[in-house]
Amino acid sequence: MIITRTPYRVSLFGGSTDYEDYYKKKESLLIGFCIDKYCYISLRRTPSISDFKTKAVYSKTEIVKDNEKIKHNGIRGCLQYLKIKYGVEINHSADLPAQTGVGSSSSFIVGLLHALKKMNGINPTKEQLSREAIEIERRLLNEPGGIQDQIWAAYGGVNSINIYKDGSFEVKPLPISDVFLKEFLSRCVMVYGGKQRESFDICKSYSDENSEKHKDRIKELSINAYKEFENKNTDNIGLLLHESWQAKKSISSLISTGEVDKLYGDLKSDGLIGGKLLGSGGMGFVFGILSNDVKKEDIKRKYKKNYIDFSVDSKGSSVLSN
Repeated sequence: MIITRTPYRVSLFGGSTDYEDYYKKKESLLIGFCIDKYCYISLRRTPSISDFKTKAVYSKTEIVKDNEKIKHNGIRGCLQYLKIKYGVEINHSADLPAQTGVGSSSSFIVGLLHALKKMNGINPTKEQLSREAIEIERRLLNEPGGIQDQIWAAYGGVNSINIYKDGSFEVKPLPISDVFLKEFLSRCVMVYGGKQRESFDICKSYSDENSEKHKDRIKELSINAYKEFENKNTDNIGLLLHESWQAKKSISSLISTGEVDKLYGDLKSDGLIGGKLLGSGGMGFVFGILSNDVKKEDIKRKYKKNYIDFSVDSKGSSVLSN
């Protein structure tokens, strides 16, 4: 039995510039971090005595005699990509709901890919996991979206990601101290909007011909935010996060909703300097940075079970049991 643990992510700056139609022309810079909330995959070969080939347990249960009959795109895609014809048993569990903007689908792909490779005696690098997960989601399955989530899931940490015109990327730790990171996290909040959404239609709307100017602004704000991390200025990071969210909403009318705007407005009234909806849009988690004079405990009490406590994951996708 192999068990992998793969983190979810908080993308702070640069989201939407990691789409191929943008970075191939202008490159991109993303800033964010992985949190200690995870996707878990357990995997083993199907015992030969079983009367089925593959069993997959996630929000549904699939039992098939032909891997090509698996309905879950991510599972079928990973098995196709690795040319696995034999039977496997896959179990998935998660700390956060799927389709809520924390990169859960890519964490699933990276975690399953990692487990399948380990089962075959391969120890992949973080770069290999990232690239192969991107290949599965964006090429093999032809699903719309960017390429940052796969990188975050594989690498973990608090990083910047440079994506170049040829599709290559460079992951670097943000130039911050542990002291500043602790102070920064002490002012960060994450609140669940209480609704899951299908992101594919939203992702498709990102490539509208009028979206490029807004993505240019998002990239500019990402560059400015990097400097503010260097300057250790949490207030300015929060203000830039607000500006970036406004620019992102301008890309497509599908990105935000009345419910999102209300939750964000409530949090602003509660003392949020700036924030954003995580992920491609629709609904999910709102992340933000509080004013220094606001007590996080007050936010926790107000939002109760929808408030998410978190810290940083620094390992990325890892094997817990082999």
